[in-house]
Amino acid sequence: MKTPRGDRALRIGLLALFVLSGGALSGCAPEGTAAAEAAEAFHRDVAGSDMTAACSLLQSKTREETARSSDAGTCESQLKKAQFTGPGRLLDTEQFGRNAFVEFENDTVFLAASDAGWKITGAGCTPNGEEAPYTCEVGGK
Repeated sequence: MKTPRGDRALRIGLLALFVLSGGALSGCAPEGTAAAEAAEAFHRDVAGSDMTAACSLLQSKTREETARSSDAGTCESQLKKAQFTGPGRLLDTEQFGRNAFVEFENDTVFLAASDAGWKITGAGCTPNGEEAPYTCEVGGK
């Protein structure tokens, strides 16, 4: 059983991985609540089948990877295939410099700040143990 301190260290480590893999961008970081709003908007768009709007909330690299993983070659078609569940209640939002994660009851969303606001780098993420801390429906690589 993991302790809250262990979970926090795991999240910080994963955020550091995003930074090292190009998740960090230059400029001023928006407020942490904006990250939660972006994550909530993504889930609203997916639930409402507005995959174009949902794809626009993905960081460009994540959007491109999502499109490449689709049989049809589009971000929208891959999001339609993804197995998203309702996120549930918002539990926590943490920001570490230009990166953030938003934890819901049934999902964790990872984000990076950009000039256009918070963009999603991983969504539909669930804890997966120590070696691969999270498995994500979209992004998270």
